[in-house]
Amino acid sequence: MEESQSRIAQMVQKYGLTEDEARVFEHLIEATELYASLPDNYDKSIEEWMSYQESMVRMLMWRVVKRDHPEGWTTIREGEDRELAVEGEEGEHAL
Repeated sequence: MEESQSRIAQMVQKYGLTEDEARVFEHLIEATELYASLPDNYDKSIEEWMSYQESMVRMLMWRVVKRDHPEGWTTIREGEDRELAVEGEEGEHAL
């Protein structure tokens, strides 16, 4: 348990994750190790597994970047929503 807490603390420090995000990251690593240890006789594809695992890791990275730089990194939808909000505010002031 202490070893796990130590790894989580290191991930928080090194990657800027929250403790909960670091736990998710650690579980993704553990799930990958468990999947890799499954027998190969039931259509196991490490390459396919890794593509999904990498996508989930990117989701965690995206959370960190958006938290640290909320104005600089938005999705297209968020950018459109902000533009509409600004346009709405400008219309209110014109009245």
